Amino acid sequence: SGIDTRGEMTASSRSDVNIILTVNTRTKQILMISTPRDYFVPLSISNGVPDKLTHAGIYGVDCSINTLEKLYNIDIDYYVRVNFTSLKKIVDLLGGVEVYSDYDFISDWGPHGAGTHYKFKKGYNKVNGKKALAFCRERHHFANGDYQRGRDHQHMIEAILNKVMSPSVLPNFSSLLKESKSMFQTSMSKDKIVSLCNMQLNDMAKWKIAYANAEGTGAKKTTFSIRSTALYVCEPNYNSVKKITKRMKKVMKKTKE
Repeated sequence: SGIDTRGEMTASSRSDVNIILTVNTRTKQILMISTPRDYFVPLSISNGVPDKLTHAGIYGVDCSINTLEKLYNIDIDYYVRVNFTSLKKIVDLLGGVEVYSDYDFISDWGPHGAGTHYKFKKGYNKVNGKKALAFCRERHHFANGDYQRGRDHQHMIEAILNKVMSPSVLPNFSSLLKESKSMFQTSMSKDKIVSLCNMQLNDMAKWKIAYANAEGTGAKKTTFSIRSTALYVCEPNYNSVKKITKRMKKVMKKTKE
């Protein structure tokens, strides 16, 4: 869950980033699912009244989790929650990352108040924290707008995973965990995180990472949270949702051959 705030990880706010990772540690597979922030679905607390998915974050991370669980008919075991400041600090802590861009583009989202524009080329780009945030926030320069932004969030998570799992970084995971503990919130225990790091250290396996994005159609609707004004929403394509659920369950069921 990525929320649109800066500073300390204390506030509840709109959850603009909603990415589900299905991880199979036996087959070394990760499936990343991005659901548009404007997806028009009932929230877990809205008594069946649809709302934009991003508004779930206002009611807390549990609302985001339970809403996504209902949408995809799955159980979510853990969450990780970050904000704008988190992303910048984590990328800088790692000494920057190499993120893949599907297009040449310019991001309007420079450092807050500085009016800086950042350029990205198609292919891999070395980014620091500020540039990483600019990469993740851009949507205006893409023909498919928020869908591409969702794909770029997936690219950024993969870039961070690749850096963390690299032989130059992973052996230092204990100190990294200590330094980064205030940069994110998670329901996963420290013992579980340490066991996963040790698993990776022991085999240094290559992971196969795949993406999928939920689809929909733009519309103007009133929402559970804002009933007086029609807002832009994304009406779900439930066929795409069902296909994604099948893919997630397939990854979970696979065993190493």
